[in-house]
Amino acid sequence: MPVLKSGKASASVRSSSNHDIAYALNYHESTKHSEISLRTSGHYLDWTNKPSQFKVYEDLTSVSLPKNFPRQQAEPLMAISGRSLRTEPTNLGLAELTELFYFSAGLTRKYRFGGELHYMRAASATGALYPIELYVVAGDVTGLEAGVYHFDPLGFQISRIRKGDYRAELAAISNDSIAMAPAIIAFTSLAWKNAWKYEVRSYRHWFWDGGVIAANLIALSASMGSPARIVQGFVDQPVNELLGLQDEKEATICLSPVGPEGKRAEDHSLRRIDPILPKVQPLSEEETEYAGIWEAHRASFLPNKEEVDKWTKVRLDTSDSQRTTYPIIPLPPLMTAAANTRKLGEVILQRGSTRRFDRSPIAFSQLSTILRTSTGPIPRDYLLEGENLVETYFIANAVEGLAPGSYFYESKLNSLEELKRGELRQMSAYLCLGQPLFGDASVVFFLMTRLREVLGALGNRGYRTAQLESGIVAGKIYLSAYALGLGASGSTFYDDAVTEFFSPHAKEKSTMIAVGLGVPAYKARAGRILPQFT
Repeated sequence: MPVLKSGKASASVRSSSNHDIAYALNYHESTKHSEISLRTSGHYLDWTNKPSQFKVYEDLTSVSLPKNFPRQQAEPLMAISGRSLRTEPTNLGLAELTELFYFSAGLTRKYRFGGELHYMRAASATGALYPIELYVVAGDVTGLEAGVYHFDPLGFQISRIRKGDYRAELAAISNDSIAMAPAIIAFTSLAWKNAWKYEVRSYRHWFWDGGVIAANLIALSASMGSPARIVQGFVDQPVNELLGLQDEKEATICLSPVGPEGKRAEDHSLRRIDPILPKVQPLSEEETEYAGIWEAHRASFLPNKEEVDKWTKVRLDTSDSQRTTYPIIPLPPLMTAAANTRKLGEVILQRGSTRRFDRSPIAFSQLSTILRTSTGPIPRDYLLEGENLVETYFIANAVEGLAPGSYFYESKLNSLEELKRGELRQMSAYLCLGQPLFGDASVVFFLMTRLREVLGALGNRGYRTAQLESGIVAGKIYLSAYALGLGASGSTFYDDAVTEFFSPHAKEKSTMIAVGLGVPAYKARAGRILPQFT
Protein backbone atom coordinates (compact mmCIF):
# COMPACT_ATOMS: atom_id res chain seq x y z
CA MET A 1 0.00 0.00 0.00
CA PRO A 2 1.21 3.56 -0.68
CA VAL A 3 2.52 5.71 2.16
CA LEU A 4 0.22 8.59 3.14
CA LYS A 5 1.86 11.85 2.10
CA SER A 6 1.29 15.13 0.31
CA GLY A 7 0.84 15.07 -3.47
CA LYS A 8 -1.64 13.83 -6.05
CA ALA A 9 -3.56 10.63 -5.40
CA SER A 10 -2.26 7.52 -7.12
CA ALA A 11 -4.01 6.92 -10.44
CA SER A 12 -4.26 3.22 -9.61
CA VAL A 13 -6.81 3.99 -6.92
CA ARG A 14 -9.23 5.30 -9.55
CA SER A 15 -9.95 1.76 -10.72
CA SER A 16 -9.61 0.01 -7.37
CA SER A 17 -12.49 -1.93 -5.88
CA ASN A 18 -14.52 -0.88 -2.90
CA HIS A 19 -13.98 -4.44 -1.65
CA ASP A 20 -10.20 -4.06 -1.34
CA ILE A 21 -10.43 -2.95 2.29
CA ALA A 22 -6.66 -2.67 2.65
CA TYR A 23 -7.09 0.99 1.65
CA ALA A 24 -9.42 1.87 4.53
CA LEU A 25 -7.44 -0.20 7.03
CA ASN A 26 -4.17 1.41 5.93
CA TYR A 27 -5.68 4.87 6.18
CA HIS A 28 -7.08 4.23 9.65
CA GLU A 29 -3.87 2.72 11.02
CA SER A 30 -1.69 5.42 9.44
CA THR A 31 -3.71 8.26 10.96
CA LYS A 32 -3.97 7.02 14.54
CA HIS A 33 -2.94 9.39 17.32
CA SER A 34 -0.38 8.31 19.89
CA GLU A 35 1.88 10.20 22.27
CA ILE A 36 4.79 9.51 19.92
CA SER A 37 2.98 10.62 16.76
CA LEU A 38 1.97 13.92 18.34
CA ARG A 39 5.39 14.64 19.82
CA THR A 40 7.20 13.90 16.57
CA SER A 41 4.82 15.80 14.31
CA GLY A 42 6.47 18.75 12.62
CA HIS A 43 3.16 20.26 11.56
CA TYR A 44 2.48 23.87 12.47
CA LEU A 45 -0.40 26.21 11.71
CA ASP A 46 0.31 28.97 9.21
CA TRP A 47 -2.25 31.50 10.35
CA THR A 48 -1.51 33.75 7.37
CA ASN A 49 -2.79 30.95 5.12
CA LYS A 50 -5.84 29.90 7.15
CA PRO A 51 -8.75 28.95 4.87
CA SER A 52 -11.79 31.18 4.59
CA GLN A 53 -14.83 30.09 6.58
CA PHE A 54 -17.01 30.38 3.49
CA LYS A 55 -17.20 29.02 -0.03
CA VAL A 56 -18.10 31.93 -2.29
CA TYR A 57 -19.19 31.51 -5.90
CA GLU A 58 -18.64 34.25 -8.46
CA ASP A 59 -20.98 35.20 -11.30
CA LEU A 60 -23.87 32.90 -10.32
CA THR A 61 -27.52 33.86 -10.06
CA SER A 62 -28.58 33.97 -6.41
CA VAL A 63 -31.93 33.73 -4.66
CA SER A 64 -32.32 35.58 -1.36
CA LEU A 65 -33.77 33.43 1.40
CA PRO A 66 -36.72 34.71 3.47
CA LYS A 67 -35.68 36.05 6.87
CA ASN A 68 -39.09 35.35 8.42
CA PHE A 69 -38.78 31.56 8.15
CA PRO A 70 -40.41 29.41 10.88
CA ARG A 71 -38.63 29.04 14.22
CA GLN A 72 -38.77 25.46 15.48
CA GLN A 73 -41.18 25.10 18.43
CA ALA A 74 -41.10 21.29 18.67
CA GLU A 75 -40.37 19.37 21.86
CA PRO A 76 -36.67 18.60 21.37
CA LEU A 77 -36.05 15.15 22.86
CA MET A 78 -38.57 13.36 20.66
CA ALA A 79 -37.31 15.19 17.59
CA ILE A 80 -33.64 14.47 18.39
CA SER A 81 -34.44 10.77 18.60
CA GLY A 82 -35.78 11.04 15.04
CA ARG A 83 -39.42 10.26 15.82
CA SER A 84 -42.01 12.13 13.76
CA LEU A 85 -43.95 14.72 15.76
CA ARG A 86 -46.72 15.40 13.23
CA THR A 87 -49.48 13.21 11.85
CA GLU A 88 -49.63 15.38 8.72
CA PRO A 89 -46.25 16.35 7.25
CA THR A 90 -45.48 19.99 6.51
CA ASN A 91 -45.37 20.83 2.82
CA LEU A 92 -41.94 21.93 1.65
CA GLY A 93 -41.84 25.52 0.46
CA LEU A 94 -38.96 27.98 0.30
CA ALA A 95 -39.63 29.07 3.91
CA GLU A 96 -39.46 25.47 5.18
CA LEU A 97 -36.33 24.76 3.11
CA THR A 98 -34.76 27.89 4.61
CA GLU A 99 -35.67 26.61 8.08
CA LEU A 100 -33.85 23.34 7.36
CA PHE A 101 -30.80 25.14 5.98
CA TYR A 102 -30.60 27.65 8.80
CA PHE A 103 -31.04 25.34 11.79
CA SER A 104 -28.66 22.80 10.22
CA ALA A 105 -25.82 25.06 9.08
CA GLY A 106 -26.81 28.71 9.48
CA LEU A 107 -24.90 31.43 11.34
CA THR A 108 -25.86 31.81 15.00
CA ARG A 109 -23.02 33.90 16.49
CA LYS A 110 -20.34 36.33 15.35
CA TYR A 111 -17.33 37.66 17.23
CA ARG A 112 -14.01 39.37 16.65
CA PHE A 113 -10.74 37.57 17.34
CA GLY A 114 -7.35 39.04 16.45
CA GLY A 115 -9.03 41.83 14.54
CA GLU A 116 -10.93 39.40 12.30
CA LEU A 117 -14.65 38.65 12.27
CA HIS A 118 -15.53 35.01 12.92
CA TYR A 119 -18.83 33.15 12.85
CA MET A 120 -20.29 30.13 14.59
CA ARG A 121 -22.95 27.93 13.08
CA ALA A 122 -25.96 25.90 14.14
CA ALA A 123 -23.92 22.67 14.32
CA SER A 124 -20.43 22.25 15.70
CA ALA A 125 -17.33 21.74 13.55
CA THR A 126 -13.91 20.48 14.56
CA GLY A 127 -11.54 23.43 14.87
CA ALA A 128 -14.41 25.78 13.91
CA LEU A 129 -13.26 25.37 10.29
CA TYR A 130 -16.67 24.39 8.85
CA PRO A 131 -15.67 22.23 5.86
CA ILE A 132 -19.21 20.99 5.14
CA GLU A 133 -21.19 22.72 2.41
CA LEU A 134 -24.90 22.15 1.73
CA TYR A 135 -26.49 21.99 -1.70
CA VAL A 136 -30.06 21.30 -2.71
CA VAL A 137 -31.42 19.52 -5.77
CA ALA A 138 -34.85 21.13 -5.82
CA GLY A 139 -37.76 19.95 -7.92
CA ASP A 140 -41.07 20.54 -6.20
CA VAL A 141 -40.40 23.29 -3.64
CA THR A 142 -43.14 25.91 -3.50
CA GLY A 143 -41.74 29.34 -4.33
CA LEU A 144 -38.44 28.05 -5.79
CA GLU A 145 -37.64 27.34 -9.41
CA ALA A 146 -36.37 23.80 -9.97
CA GLY A 147 -32.60 23.63 -10.01
CA VAL A 148 -29.39 22.77 -8.20
CA TYR A 149 -28.37 25.35 -5.60
CA HIS A 150 -25.61 26.01 -3.06
CA PHE A 151 -26.48 27.38 0.40
CA ASP A 152 -24.51 30.54 1.26
CA PRO A 153 -24.94 31.14 5.02
CA LEU A 154 -23.07 34.47 5.01
CA GLY A 155 -25.11 36.08 2.23
CA PHE A 156 -28.18 34.12 3.39
CA GLN A 157 -28.97 33.10 -0.15
CA ILE A 158 -28.75 30.13 -2.46
CA SER A 159 -26.64 30.29 -5.62
CA ARG A 160 -27.96 28.43 -8.65
CA ILE A 161 -25.53 25.87 -10.10
CA ARG A 162 -27.92 24.40 -12.69
CA LYS A 163 -31.44 25.10 -13.97
CA GLY A 164 -34.05 22.37 -14.12
CA ASP A 165 -35.34 19.40 -12.16
CA TYR A 166 -32.51 16.87 -11.71
CA ARG A 167 -34.21 14.57 -9.19
CA ALA A 168 -34.72 11.77 -11.71
CA GLU A 169 -31.09 11.97 -12.81
CA LEU A 170 -29.95 11.88 -9.19
CA ALA A 171 -32.23 8.93 -8.43
CA ALA A 172 -30.76 7.04 -11.40
CA ILE A 173 -27.32 7.18 -9.76
CA SER A 174 -28.39 6.77 -6.13
CA ASN A 175 -31.70 5.74 -4.57
CA ASP A 176 -34.92 5.37 -6.57
CA SER A 177 -37.03 7.03 -3.83
CA ILE A 178 -35.08 10.27 -4.26
CA ALA A 179 -37.18 11.07 -7.33
CA MET A 180 -40.29 11.32 -5.11
CA ALA A 181 -38.86 13.80 -2.58
CA PRO A 182 -39.54 17.48 -3.30
CA ALA A 183 -35.86 18.23 -2.62
CA ILE A 184 -32.60 16.48 -1.79
CA ILE A 185 -29.96 18.13 0.39
CA ALA A 186 -26.41 17.12 -0.51
CA PHE A 187 -23.55 17.31 2.01
CA THR A 188 -20.09 17.97 0.59
CA SER A 189 -16.69 18.50 2.19
CA LEU A 190 -14.03 21.01 1.15
CA ALA A 191 -10.91 19.00 2.01
CA TRP A 192 -8.46 21.85 2.52
CA LYS A 193 -10.54 23.57 5.21
CA ASN A 194 -9.77 20.86 7.78
CA ALA A 195 -6.55 19.55 6.24
CA TRP A 196 -4.96 22.94 7.00
CA LYS A 197 -5.07 21.98 10.68
CA TYR A 198 -5.51 18.21 10.84
CA GLU A 199 -3.58 17.05 7.75
CA VAL A 200 -4.33 13.52 6.49
CA ARG A 201 -6.38 12.64 9.59
CA SER A 202 -8.84 15.34 8.51
CA TYR A 203 -10.62 12.80 6.27
CA ARG A 204 -12.20 11.45 9.45
CA HIS A 205 -13.45 14.98 10.18
CA TRP A 206 -15.43 15.09 6.93
CA PHE A 207 -17.87 12.66 8.47
CA TRP A 208 -17.75 13.91 12.06
CA ASP A 209 -18.62 17.43 10.90
CA GLY A 210 -21.15 16.14 8.39
CA GLY A 211 -22.72 13.90 11.02
CA VAL A 212 -23.48 16.67 13.53
CA ILE A 213 -25.19 18.67 10.77
CA ALA A 214 -27.14 15.55 9.78
CA ALA A 215 -28.23 15.15 13.43
CA ASN A 216 -29.77 18.63 13.30
CA LEU A 217 -31.42 17.87 9.97
CA ILE A 218 -32.87 14.60 11.27
CA ALA A 219 -34.36 16.38 14.30
CA LEU A 220 -35.76 19.22 12.21
CA SER A 221 -37.29 16.91 9.62
CA ALA A 222 -38.87 14.76 12.34
CA SER A 223 -40.45 17.86 13.86
CA MET A 224 -41.92 18.70 10.43
CA GLY A 225 -43.46 15.24 10.05
CA SER A 226 -41.20 14.00 7.24
CA PRO A 227 -38.18 12.28 8.82
CA ALA A 228 -35.06 12.79 6.72
CA ARG A 229 -33.15 9.79 5.44
CA ILE A 230 -29.38 9.59 5.08
CA VAL A 231 -28.31 8.16 1.73
CA GLN A 232 -24.70 7.05 1.32
CA GLY A 233 -25.21 4.75 -1.64
CA PHE A 234 -24.61 6.75 -4.82
CA VAL A 235 -22.35 6.78 -7.86
CA ASP A 236 -19.74 9.28 -6.72
CA GLN A 237 -18.36 10.87 -9.85
CA PRO A 238 -21.63 11.95 -11.54
CA VAL A 239 -23.03 13.24 -8.24
CA ASN A 240 -19.92 15.37 -7.78
CA GLU A 241 -20.25 16.56 -11.38
CA LEU A 242 -23.94 17.38 -10.90
CA LEU A 243 -22.94 19.71 -8.04
CA GLY A 244 -20.03 21.19 -9.98
CA LEU A 245 -17.40 20.10 -7.42
CA GLN A 246 -13.67 20.45 -8.03
CA ASP A 247 -11.99 17.06 -8.42
CA GLU A 248 -9.69 16.10 -5.52
CA LYS A 249 -10.57 19.30 -3.66
CA GLU A 250 -14.13 18.56 -2.55
CA ALA A 251 -16.53 15.64 -2.63
CA THR A 252 -20.06 14.55 -1.75
CA ILE A 253 -20.34 12.59 1.50
CA CYS A 254 -24.10 11.93 1.70
CA LEU A 255 -27.53 12.86 0.38
CA SER A 256 -30.73 13.48 2.31
CA PRO A 257 -34.21 13.58 0.72
CA VAL A 258 -36.37 16.09 2.62
CA GLY A 259 -40.07 16.90 2.64
CA PRO A 260 -43.12 14.67 2.15
CA GLU A 261 -42.91 12.17 -0.67
CA GLY A 262 -44.96 12.84 -3.77
CA LYS A 263 -45.46 11.03 -7.05
CA ARG A 264 -42.56 10.24 -9.31
CA ALA A 265 -42.61 12.39 -12.43
CA GLU A 266 -43.67 10.38 -15.50
CA ASP A 267 -42.08 10.57 -18.95
CA HIS A 268 -38.96 12.23 -17.65
CA SER A 269 -36.19 11.47 -20.13
CA LEU A 270 -32.89 11.31 -18.31
CA ARG A 271 -30.58 14.05 -19.47
CA ARG A 272 -26.80 13.85 -19.59
CA ILE A 273 -25.03 15.48 -16.65
CA ASP A 274 -22.30 17.51 -18.33
CA PRO A 275 -19.39 18.53 -16.08
CA ILE A 276 -19.32 22.20 -15.10
CA LEU A 277 -16.82 24.19 -13.07
CA PRO A 278 -18.32 27.36 -11.58
CA LYS A 279 -15.80 30.03 -10.57
CA VAL A 280 -15.09 29.99 -6.83
CA GLN A 281 -13.03 32.37 -4.72
CA PRO A 282 -9.83 30.69 -3.39
CA LEU A 283 -9.96 29.55 0.24
CA SER A 284 -6.27 30.36 0.82
CA GLU A 285 -3.30 31.64 -1.12
CA GLU A 286 -1.84 28.12 -1.09
CA GLU A 287 -3.30 24.65 -0.52
CA THR A 288 -1.46 21.48 0.43
CA GLU A 289 -2.88 18.34 -1.17
CA TYR A 290 -2.81 15.11 0.82
CA ALA A 291 -2.78 12.02 -1.35
CA GLY A 292 -3.80 9.80 1.56
CA ILE A 293 -7.19 11.50 1.79
CA TRP A 294 -8.03 10.93 -1.85
CA GLU A 295 -6.60 7.40 -1.95
CA ALA A 296 -8.91 6.41 0.90
CA HIS A 297 -11.87 8.27 -0.58
CA ARG A 298 -11.56 7.06 -4.17
CA ALA A 299 -11.08 3.49 -3.00
CA SER A 300 -14.61 3.71 -1.58
CA PHE A 301 -16.25 4.90 -4.81
CA LEU A 302 -19.24 3.03 -6.22
CA PRO A 303 -18.83 3.06 -10.03
CA ASN A 304 -22.40 2.41 -11.20
CA LYS A 305 -26.03 1.96 -10.12
CA GLU A 306 -25.69 -1.85 -10.04
CA GLU A 307 -22.94 -1.55 -7.42
CA VAL A 308 -25.04 0.95 -5.48
CA ASP A 309 -27.98 -1.47 -5.38
CA LYS A 310 -25.73 -4.34 -4.25
CA TRP A 311 -24.12 -2.18 -1.58
CA THR A 312 -27.40 -1.06 -0.04
CA LYS A 313 -28.60 -4.68 0.20
CA VAL A 314 -25.59 -5.89 2.20
CA ARG A 315 -26.47 -7.13 5.66
CA LEU A 316 -24.12 -6.89 8.61
CA ASP A 317 -24.32 -9.34 11.50
CA THR A 318 -24.35 -6.91 14.42
CA SER A 319 -25.34 -9.45 17.04
CA ASP A 320 -22.93 -10.32 19.83
CA SER A 321 -23.33 -13.93 20.91
CA GLN A 322 -21.06 -13.56 23.94
CA ARG A 323 -22.88 -13.53 27.25
CA THR A 324 -21.66 -10.77 29.50
CA THR A 325 -20.06 -11.47 32.86
CA TYR A 326 -20.17 -7.83 33.89
CA PRO A 327 -22.65 -6.38 36.43
CA ILE A 328 -25.83 -5.14 34.73
CA ILE A 329 -27.37 -1.79 35.73
CA PRO A 330 -30.85 -0.90 34.39
CA LEU A 331 -31.34 2.65 33.15
CA PRO A 332 -33.89 5.05 34.66
CA PRO A 333 -36.92 5.89 32.49
CA LEU A 334 -36.68 8.45 29.72
CA MET A 335 -37.23 11.98 31.00
CA THR A 336 -40.54 13.47 29.85
CA ALA A 337 -41.09 16.62 27.85
CA ALA A 338 -42.24 18.35 31.04
CA ALA A 339 -38.71 18.00 32.39
CA ASN A 340 -37.43 20.61 29.94
CA THR A 341 -39.02 23.76 28.60
CA ARG A 342 -36.73 24.64 25.72
CA LYS A 343 -38.01 24.20 22.19
CA LEU A 344 -35.94 22.63 19.42
CA GLY A 345 -35.03 25.96 17.82
CA GLU A 346 -33.93 27.36 21.19
CA VAL A 347 -31.80 24.27 21.86
CA ILE A 348 -29.99 24.66 18.54
CA LEU A 349 -29.36 28.35 19.19
CA GLN A 350 -28.09 27.59 22.71
CA ARG A 351 -25.76 24.82 21.55
CA GLY A 352 -22.04 25.49 21.58
CA SER A 353 -18.91 23.60 22.54
CA THR A 354 -18.37 23.86 26.28
CA ARG A 355 -14.87 25.08 27.19
CA ARG A 356 -15.03 24.57 30.98
CA PHE A 357 -16.93 22.04 33.09
CA ASP A 358 -17.31 22.66 36.84
CA ARG A 359 -17.08 18.96 37.93
CA SER A 360 -20.64 18.99 39.28
CA PRO A 361 -22.55 15.71 39.00
CA ILE A 362 -25.34 15.23 36.51
CA ALA A 363 -28.44 13.16 37.27
CA PHE A 364 -28.55 9.49 36.28
CA SER A 365 -31.87 10.24 34.56
CA GLN A 366 -30.13 12.87 32.42
CA LEU A 367 -27.45 10.41 31.36
CA SER A 368 -30.10 7.77 30.63
CA THR A 369 -32.13 10.19 28.51
CA ILE A 370 -29.10 11.28 26.50
CA LEU A 371 -28.10 7.68 25.84
CA ARG A 372 -31.60 6.75 24.66
CA THR A 373 -32.21 9.80 22.46
CA SER A 374 -28.76 9.75 20.83
CA THR A 375 -28.51 6.06 19.94
CA GLY A 376 -31.88 5.33 18.37
CA PRO A 377 -32.35 4.12 14.80
CA ILE A 378 -30.91 6.34 12.07
CA PRO A 379 -33.04 6.40 8.89
CA ARG A 380 -30.66 5.45 6.06
CA ASP A 381 -30.26 3.40 2.92
CA TYR A 382 -28.02 0.67 4.37
CA LEU A 383 -28.59 -1.83 7.20
CA LEU A 384 -31.93 -2.87 8.58
CA GLU A 385 -33.93 -0.64 10.90
CA GLY A 386 -32.70 -1.04 14.46
CA GLU A 387 -29.18 -1.99 13.46
CA ASN A 388 -26.35 0.38 14.32
CA LEU A 389 -22.65 0.44 13.52
CA VAL A 390 -21.75 2.49 16.60
CA GLU A 391 -21.40 1.19 20.15
CA THR A 392 -21.23 3.51 23.15
CA TYR A 393 -18.62 3.25 25.89
CA PHE A 394 -18.13 5.91 28.52
CA ILE A 395 -16.30 6.96 31.66
CA ALA A 396 -18.58 8.28 34.40
CA ASN A 397 -16.81 10.80 36.63
CA ALA A 398 -19.76 12.42 38.36
CA VAL A 399 -23.24 10.94 37.94
CA GLU A 400 -25.66 10.90 40.88
CA GLY A 401 -26.72 7.33 41.58
CA LEU A 402 -23.98 5.75 39.41
CA ALA A 403 -20.58 4.76 40.77
CA PRO A 404 -17.57 6.38 39.08
CA GLY A 405 -16.04 4.01 36.54
CA SER A 406 -16.18 2.80 32.96
CA TYR A 407 -19.31 1.42 31.30
CA PHE A 408 -20.77 -0.02 28.11
CA TYR A 409 -24.30 0.93 27.01
CA GLU A 410 -26.36 -2.05 25.84
CA SER A 411 -28.90 -0.19 23.73
CA LYS A 412 -31.16 -3.16 22.97
CA LEU A 413 -31.68 -3.84 26.67
CA ASN A 414 -31.51 -0.19 27.83
CA SER A 415 -28.96 -1.14 30.44
CA LEU A 416 -25.32 -0.56 31.36
CA GLU A 417 -22.52 -3.05 31.81
CA GLU A 418 -20.14 -1.93 34.54
CA LEU A 419 -16.64 -2.62 33.23
CA LYS A 420 -14.42 -1.02 35.87
CA ARG A 421 -15.24 0.86 39.06
CA GLY A 422 -13.08 3.69 40.39
CA GLU A 423 -11.97 7.30 40.06
CA LEU A 424 -10.99 7.81 36.41
CA ARG A 425 -10.80 11.56 35.82
CA GLN A 426 -7.11 11.40 34.99
CA MET A 427 -7.78 8.59 32.54
CA SER A 428 -10.66 10.35 30.75
CA ALA A 429 -8.42 13.41 30.31
CA TYR A 430 -5.45 11.34 29.14
CA LEU A 431 -7.43 9.41 26.53
CA CYS A 432 -8.56 12.74 25.03
CA LEU A 433 -4.96 13.81 24.35
CA GLY A 434 -4.40 14.85 27.95
CA GLN A 435 -6.93 17.71 27.82
CA PRO A 436 -8.06 18.72 31.36
CA LEU A 437 -11.54 19.57 30.02
CA PHE A 438 -12.29 15.87 29.68
CA GLY A 439 -11.13 15.14 33.20
CA ASP A 440 -13.54 17.79 34.48
CA ALA A 441 -16.46 16.42 32.44
CA SER A 442 -19.11 14.43 34.29
CA VAL A 443 -19.15 11.82 31.52
CA VAL A 444 -16.91 11.18 28.51
CA PHE A 445 -18.39 9.07 25.69
CA PHE A 446 -16.23 7.03 23.33
CA LEU A 447 -18.13 5.94 20.22
CA MET A 448 -16.64 2.73 18.82
CA THR A 449 -17.25 0.29 15.98
CA ARG A 450 -16.21 -3.21 14.91
CA LEU A 451 -14.25 -1.74 12.04
CA ARG A 452 -13.01 -4.92 10.36
CA GLU A 453 -16.50 -6.43 10.39
CA VAL A 454 -17.99 -3.22 8.99
CA LEU A 455 -15.41 -3.04 6.21
CA GLY A 456 -15.80 -6.74 5.50
CA ALA A 457 -19.51 -6.20 4.80
CA LEU A 458 -19.60 -2.68 3.33
CA GLY A 459 -16.11 -2.39 1.86
CA ASN A 460 -14.03 0.77 2.06
CA ARG A 461 -17.27 2.73 1.96
CA GLY A 462 -18.02 1.24 5.36
CA TYR A 463 -15.38 3.58 6.74
CA ARG A 464 -17.50 6.52 5.62
CA THR A 465 -20.66 5.04 7.14
CA ALA A 466 -19.07 4.26 10.51
CA GLN A 467 -17.53 7.71 10.81
CA LEU A 468 -20.69 9.52 9.66
CA GLU A 469 -22.89 7.47 11.98
CA SER A 470 -20.57 8.37 14.86
CA GLY A 471 -20.87 12.03 13.91
CA ILE A 472 -24.66 11.75 13.94
CA VAL A 473 -24.65 10.14 17.40
CA ALA A 474 -22.24 12.83 18.63
CA GLY A 475 -24.54 15.51 17.22
CA LYS A 476 -27.50 13.98 19.02
CA ILE A 477 -25.50 13.91 22.27
CA TYR A 478 -24.82 17.63 21.81
CA LEU A 479 -28.47 18.47 21.21
CA SER A 480 -29.76 16.22 24.00
CA ALA A 481 -27.29 17.72 26.46
CA TYR A 482 -28.34 21.28 25.68
CA ALA A 483 -32.02 20.31 25.75
CA LEU A 484 -31.45 19.25 29.37
CA GLY A 485 -29.50 22.36 30.34
CA LEU A 486 -26.08 20.68 30.20
CA GLY A 487 -23.05 21.23 27.99
CA ALA A 488 -20.95 19.08 25.66
CA SER A 489 -17.71 19.18 23.72
CA GLY A 490 -16.22 16.83 21.13
CA SER A 491 -12.66 15.57 21.14
CA THR A 492 -10.10 13.55 19.29
CA PHE A 493 -8.23 10.80 21.19
CA TYR A 494 -5.39 8.31 21.43
CA ASP A 495 -6.84 5.56 19.25
CA ASP A 496 -5.18 2.40 20.56
CA ALA A 497 -5.13 3.63 24.16
CA VAL A 498 -8.94 3.90 24.16
CA THR A 499 -9.34 0.35 22.83
CA GLU A 500 -6.83 -0.97 25.36
CA PHE A 501 -8.51 0.83 28.26
CA PHE A 502 -11.97 -0.61 27.51
CA SER A 503 -10.62 -4.10 26.73
CA PRO A 504 -11.23 -6.96 26.92
CA HIS A 505 -14.82 -5.81 26.31
CA ALA A 506 -13.76 -3.51 23.43
CA LYS A 507 -11.14 -5.82 21.97
CA GLU A 508 -11.01 -5.49 18.15
CA LYS A 509 -13.12 -2.30 18.25
CA SER A 510 -11.98 1.06 16.89
CA THR A 511 -12.81 4.48 18.29
CA MET A 512 -14.54 6.91 15.96
CA ILE A 513 -15.08 10.02 18.13
CA ALA A 514 -15.21 11.16 21.78
CA VAL A 515 -17.67 13.57 23.43
CA GLY A 516 -17.48 15.10 26.91
CA LEU A 517 -20.67 15.92 28.84
CA GLY A 518 -21.23 17.91 32.00
CA VAL A 519 -22.32 21.07 33.78
CA PRO A 520 -20.79 24.20 32.21
CA ALA A 521 -18.66 26.30 34.55
CA TYR A 522 -20.07 29.49 33.04
CA LYS A 523 -23.31 30.77 31.57
CA ALA A 524 -22.99 31.05 27.81
CA ARG A 525 -25.15 33.47 25.87
CA ALA A 526 -27.49 31.87 23.40
CA GLY A 527 -26.99 32.40 19.71
CA ARG A 528 -29.53 34.23 17.64
CA ILE A 529 -30.89 34.13 14.12
CA LEU A 530 -28.31 36.50 12.63
CA PRO A 531 -30.07 37.02 9.27
CA GLN A 532 -32.98 38.62 11.12
CA PHE A 533 -30.59 41.21 12.62
CA THR A 534 -28.83 42.26 9.40
